[in-house]
Amino acid sequence: MTFRDIIEEMYRKDPSVTSGAIVGSDGLTIDEWHAPGDSQDLSALCAEAAQFFRESDRIAVENGLGEGQELSFAGDRGRVFMQRVANGYLLTIVTSSGAIPGRCRFLLRQAARRAREIL
Repeated sequence: MTFRDIIEEMYRKDPSVTSGAIVGSDGLTIDEWHAPGDSQDLSALCAEAAQFFRESDRIAVENGLGEGQELSFAGDRGRVFMQRVANGYLLTIVTSSGAIPGRCRFLLRQAARRAREIL
């Protein structure tokens, strides 16, 4: 199984998933997948979002919450969900605005467990 397979499986379970990637904590995309017709510049989004994740991790640690595990944010036309897979790696998905956040977070946590096996 590859990272792309893991993300595509999430899409099969929830078609609101439009793209996804495994990303280094430095923001560099290792592998990515897009649903048919998706033109999202996922590499650029992941580079920015990884920086956001690092900052939220710092805030969590400084405030006694422990190491950051997940982050999500939404815009008018979509949502981004990030989950720490292992030290230095993040699994990221982008969804349509109609996505159900709890379902996406659940699928992402399941996918992160499978991605750990690959790393």
